[in-house]
Amino acid sequence: MRLCFDATRFGSGLDGAIELASFRGLPAVEYSFAPFATGKAPKALDANEKKSLRSVAELSQGKGVEFACLNLDYCVRPGDKKSVKQFLPMMTKLAQVAEVLGCSRIAFSLLPSDSDDWLPLVEECLTAASEALEKHGAKPLLRLSTPQDYRGVSLKKWRAMEPQDWRDLVSACPSLSLSFSPADCVWLGIDYLRVLSGVAAAIDHVEAHDIEINRDLLVDSGLYGPLWWRYRMPGKGQVDWGQLIEALKLYDFSGTISVHLDDEFVSSEHEELEKALDTSLKKLAPFVRD
Repeated sequence: MRLCFDATRFGSGLDGAIELASFRGLPAVEYSFAPFATGKAPKALDANEKKSLRSVAELSQGKGVEFACLNLDYCVRPGDKKSVKQFLPMMTKLAQVAEVLGCSRIAFSLLPSDSDDWLPLVEECLTAASEALEKHGAKPLLRLSTPQDYRGVSLKKWRAMEPQDWRDLVSACPSLSLSFSPADCVWLGIDYLRVLSGVAAAIDHVEAHDIEINRDLLVDSGLYGPLWWRYRMPGKGQVDWGQLIEALKLYDFSGTISVHLDDEFVSSEHEELEKALDTSLKKLAPFVRD
């Protein structure tokens, strides 16, 4: 079990992410990429791209900091041909980047559907993605946190995945692993400790968001009213990190627990972000060490 963090919000690039992690003695870091154009098919990395990424890879090796995963901030809709057509080339391109960096996990989000053919469509989509990633030594990692496009959006507009969806997907796609979010379990009414027994073997990564629920707004407007929850930094919300990490140890979890600074009360000023990161690591580190 290792601690890491999502360095994207720091805006310092891949090499800056490594430096930030190394300074804090962290063995891993993750980084997110916004959706990008690829054309009809992803082209191979050009000479300049390879040179730049090799420089980052050398820094990574020299500092002893690995990339736990590269995140694609894109929510694929398996029943939508246009969405899948955009998704697969982006995943393939990112896998090329990951190969140079020595990263083996490409994370993404997925929007569920109520249609009867949803699971076969997902299986087809993820099989294609897995085959493309495998050529570059990577595997798909499904993020169970709220997709970027739906953060701040009422449940009236979208449907979150439920544990049976997670289990169905892992069963249908053997190469798929999960990026678990206990905070999202809390706002969805899922017991994040009890649910581990059915999915722990598939969890490679844990997103360390915390969660704050506005009970006054929830009881007044209900689940489908205005947004009544928000992410907080670890220790500022309702997740019991000590209990969660102890439970993960019981299931022999050997992946990464990654601090995410999506707390709206944390300023984007670099010093404030560093302060929030250090506070979050201080909260989690004793549980991981013990």
